[in-house]
Amino acid sequence: MARCEVEAGGPGQQLRDTVISGGARPEDGLLRPGAASNKAVRQALGDLALHGLVASDGNTRERHKTWRLEGAAGLDAAAVVLGMVRSEMGGTARGAGRSGAQHAMAVNETVLAFVLGGTAPGAAGGVGTVRSWSTETEFLLPGGKRKVRPDGVWQAPQIGVPVLMVEVDRSTMAPADVAAKFPRYRELFRTKVRDNDPALADREPADRTVHWWRRAYPGHTRPGYPPVALVVTDAGPVALANRQQAVADLSADCWRGRWCRQVRDYNDDGWREYDDAVPIVATTLELLAEHGPLGPVWWRFRRSGRHSLIEALENPNNRAAYDLRQAAREDEEHKAHQELMDSLVCIDCGEVPDEESTWEYGRQGQVEWTRRPGGRCWPCHQDREERLEREAEEQLEAARTANAALRPCWACRGSSGGKEGSKLELREKARPDRLECPECVQARAAKDLGPLVLPVPTKRELVAALVSAPDDPWWEERVLHAKLYPARGRRV
Repeated sequence: MARCEVEAGGPGQQLRDTVISGGARPEDGLLRPGAASNKAVRQALGDLALHGLVASDGNTRERHKTWRLEGAAGLDAAAVVLGMVRSEMGGTARGAGRSGAQHAMAVNETVLAFVLGGTAPGAAGGVGTVRSWSTETEFLLPGGKRKVRPDGVWQAPQIGVPVLMVEVDRSTMAPADVAAKFPRYRELFRTKVRDNDPALADREPADRTVHWWRRAYPGHTRPGYPPVALVVTDAGPVALANRQQAVADLSADCWRGRWCRQVRDYNDDGWREYDDAVPIVATTLELLAEHGPLGPVWWRFRRSGRHSLIEALENPNNRAAYDLRQAAREDEEHKAHQELMDSLVCIDCGEVPDEESTWEYGRQGQVEWTRRPGGRCWPCHQDREERLEREAEEQLEAARTANAALRPCWACRGSSGGKEGSKLELREKARPDRLECPECVQARAAKDLGPLVLPVPTKRELVAALVSAPDDPWWEERVLHAKLYPARGRRV
């Protein structure tokens, strides 16, 4: 069965004829379904050559003859067959087949992979037809001096891709030269033209402009500029992977977008705006032929892994993705806060707070207390503090009453419990054997006077004690100290 592969709808339309014996795959009859050999194709091309519509420049590396449209007549004829406007047909790329038309053949293989789908078992099918493509179409940049000429322009509005610019790279150019194409695409996509919509007739001239590609390719609803696909081939897998990464690094300014973040956010997260960025996806011709354009073969610059074409065209880390992350963070914060609130149940009354903050305000609006897990609500906290204060006051009064019944301080003759209202005043009863109040004890220690030793009773006091109890609250301690401490060297 004969197969004729064509780079349709553009300059340098190279035709290749080849024989596929016993062909049973759909692509075997892509342009000539039901044909048993390529003889009819060769005869047809020969007849077109006699009429000056096609010409052969040479052969491919597999020794298949290459054909191209010849002159304006060939382009006009192709435009009629394809139903295209002559201005969209481009030129004829004369002489492109003399060296085997290797680049043109690579473009043809790319077109076939899109149209026919993958060859691997279970691979996704193709999209569109050859008529969905135009090749080597020229676009003038502002000023008309420089041009953008993609290897192919694919239109597939049926899957949500109104236009896709395709660049085929045979690994013959330096990565910097390939990356240099993308700034020209962005410059082209920035171009605006006058919008002749009657509904805008009353607006200012500046408000009546639109990007040319939106008018040339209506139905483009994706935000940002049209996407560009880079298909690399003619090298090993590692070399092709490194080449894609190198091109991505060198052209980052065109596709990475602007970094934005909310000033109110208390994190370093943000998102990227792609209104002035060119979406670029890349793959190898081998992966594309094996899995088709809808298979997981596309690497979107900046994203990890490979995805289907529709997934790869989604802008990575955009505002929608940021909003999802922010919503997840807020949910986590709300969950953690709710768990905290649930843990703050009052241990006295069982009340669960519904405040957004655990801070409570006391007298005159001053922050005096923070509610914590295992704690109390503010009213119960106040009640407890007042109760403890009352209990402390009652304990102090009880201690004062008890201390008043004891003997006074030996040094200052004041209460043994300490000076009333002082920081050292005891809140418990003083022991009956206490000799000094806390203030005098501290003063003695500061002067390094050693322990208090009471004066030895005199003989007269000892004789009087035999008759009646002495009127001296420290009498027993004086007698005891006289036995415990020698007379000499005593410090009273």
